Amino acid sequence: MKKTIKIVAFMLSIGVFTLTSCSREEKQSVADDLQNTQEKVTDSAEEAAENVKDAANQTAEDIEASRKELSFKIKEKKEDIKEELDKLDAKIKKATTKEKSKLEERRDKLNDNMTELDKDMTEIGKDIKRDWKQFKRDLNAKIDDMQENMEN
Repeated sequence: MKKTIKIVAFMLSIGVFTLTSCSREEKQSVADDLQNTQEKVTDSAEEAAENVKDAANQTAEDIEASRKELSFKIKEKKEDIKEELDKLDAKIKKATTKEKSKLEERRDKLNDNMTELDKDMTEIGKDIKRDWKQFKRDLNAKIDDMQENMEN
């Protein structure tokens, strides 16, 4: 925008200088050229502002879509963990003392995973100050790791 203003000021100064040493027809021609240049600069500035606004709207829409997708993934993973916890609780009731400690350890780990997912869900709802793409990558990696751990 500053560059545009400088260009217009420069063109005006050239126009004033030229108008003082030219004939009436030349002065009119220069004035017309200057007017056309001003209109082009104004049009370009308006177009650039519109493009920036469109890009910002598209980015906001993309982020919102990503937030919804990640929220859905977290909810699915939480449901998987709840099912696994229910199965573990049933196994713990029937297990021997030796097996019980191992199963309880696994249950504690799943509860920790559930807590992490709750924190991540809260983070999604916030206006994230850090890089959104990095947050999304980290969260997807975390969910994948939890899936692997549940399968093992």
